[in-house]
Amino acid sequence: MPVEQQGAPAQQYGPARAVAGNGFYFDMTLGGSFRHLEATVVKRRKSSDGLADGCHFESDGRYVCEKNKPAKKEKEDEVGYTGVGTLIDARFGGHFGKIIAFFANVELEFTEGSVSGWDDKDIDPGSVFLGAGPGITIFPFGLQDDGLKNMYFGFAGNFLLGSGGGIGAINVNLMGELGYVWEVSDRMFAGVAVGADVMSLSDIGEDQKDASGFSIWIGLKLMRK
Repeated sequence: MPVEQQGAPAQQYGPARAVAGNGFYFDMTLGGSFRHLEATVVKRRKSSDGLADGCHFESDGRYVCEKNKPAKKEKEDEVGYTGVGTLIDARFGGHFGKIIAFFANVELEFTEGSVSGWDDKDIDPGSVFLGAGPGITIFPFGLQDDGLKNMYFGFAGNFLLGSGGGIGAINVNLMGELGYVWEVSDRMFAGVAVGADVMSLSDIGEDQKDASGFSIWIGLKLMRK
């Protein structure tokens, strides 16, 4: 029967545990959102043939507008949209060294509210935006052993399709958030977050300019890091 030598290191059983803080990162937010949008709609005067003033068809069928005779503006309407609704945001990426995570972001927001400034009474008083983009989450105290280690802030930039109150179609936004999560298992965390975004909007087929918006949201957070 073999005799165990005194002072020999204890034998390790099973695989060594992976370094905490490195690996797959997942982050999901379900929250309530306040959205505001605004834009200027330029309406151009039409001639008797129904074409914009200063524009005409050539004999070969080309539609041209005289450079030295720009279309006259009939008027400019300041339009807006304000609504409240739901934000769903999911992020997938990698977490490194307990400090930083890089991710791909998918965002869906839909709200209901009211519009202002439109002559057309059929404008839908709601908004839907769906988009995706890259982002980063930072845990500035991730190497500490106290409660601050689970506080974080993050940023994401998204390319979005959608509109609100007749404003926008192809859009971009920059989102920022601040949150705190509590550990519920080895790598799963749950918590709360608050955030905001700024948005630049553009439209297709409508004469809108200076279209912009913002949102403020608060939500519940589920995170794997």
